[in-house]
Amino acid sequence: ARLLTPQRISYAWLLGGSLWLAWLVTILLSPGNLDLIGKPIGTDYLQFYVAGETLQSGRESSLYDFSFQREKELEIVQNEFEGYYLYLYPPFFAWLFVPFSLISYKWSFLLWSLVGLAGLWFGLQLLDVKHPERKFAWALTFFPVFASISFGQNSLLSLFLFCLVYALWRRRYGFWAGLAASLMLFKPQIILGLGLLWLLEWKRDWRSLIGLTAGGGVLAGLTFGLLPLASQDYLDVVRKILPGFTTWDGFPYHNAHMLRAFFTLLIPELHMLVDVLSYSLMLLGGLAFIWLWKNHRVQPDLLFSMMICLTIWSIPYVMVYDWVLLLIPAVLLWEHFPRPRRQLRVLFAVLWLTILISGPLTFAQKAVLPIAVQISVPILAWVLIMCYLVLKDNHVEEKISAV
Repeated sequence: ARLLTPQRISYAWLLGGSLWLAWLVTILLSPGNLDLIGKPIGTDYLQFYVAGETLQSGRESSLYDFSFQREKELEIVQNEFEGYYLYLYPPFFAWLFVPFSLISYKWSFLLWSLVGLAGLWFGLQLLDVKHPERKFAWALTFFPVFASISFGQNSLLSLFLFCLVYALWRRRYGFWAGLAASLMLFKPQIILGLGLLWLLEWKRDWRSLIGLTAGGGVLAGLTFGLLPLASQDYLDVVRKILPGFTTWDGFPYHNAHMLRAFFTLLIPELHMLVDVLSYSLMLLGGLAFIWLWKNHRVQPDLLFSMMICLTIWSIPYVMVYDWVLLLIPAVLLWEHFPRPRRQLRVLFAVLWLTILISGPLTFAQKAVLPIAVQISVPILAWVLIMCYLVLKDNHVEEKISAV
């Protein structure tokens, strides 16, 4: 804590601002839809734009035709580029990008980025934070937020929806919270923790479960009814591609901050051991959450925070931009547990630095070594444990003070 002087804390603004400035320069000075280092502007956004254009042009059957996708991507970028951006989301998510595909690619990406920033701003508002403009500015220095925008990803949309679910659930609008959660089924793995929380509290949250089921049913009905060919193709993608696409050559493990990636980088040839270790620790995370739930059922803000942390720890696919969800527990803990803020500030700083350097450090290790250590995963575990111990000690102190 002594190291975190106001001057040193201000370095975060300098580092965060440098990232945004350097990225903007590579876009503004680029002559076309490739940035100055030869990658498509918006990177992953290219797949969403193509998906929207595919549906807009009436080519539903080509939504999961990867050779067609590649041709469209080259047509949009108008230049060769390395890498390949596959649309692997459910068909209904492509509807969102149909209006975005009606304008030129650069303007479309700009509009999508503004939507993401708006999601961050209004998400913070839904958490009822004090001084939201300051927390919004701090969030912009958090590398996963930068990654979500620069990669053209949808994580800030997920953040907003989680904040909406929290606001509705906290105010006991259970059915509407479930409906809001169903909108996140474009990335179904991220609501596993939420589903577990509601199942554990089914006597109180049965309306949320009904809302989630109803919303999912409506989305499934609309998708299969209006996009039958794409829906059948997507089922094939789920069976044949999604279980193993992280093992493909060229998968960006340095940007993957999850248990499976950690063990794959550490013991790349022992695939069975990777599975055993990964799923064992995922299960351990789930059991830890159940134990915490039993001991903290009357603290909804803490429960929701722990659920988000469980989600990042336990789901099988987590990239750097998905870590934006950790802003939710950070804000809730900061707002609702003011006494241990000195300790929380230290833990937040550790995690802030870790996610900033973990990817580049892993990339550098892989360049010279056969194995690598993705430091973000063990440090995340340490930070989560320390956060709990700090909050637990604070709770004991409050009881003593009350007595």
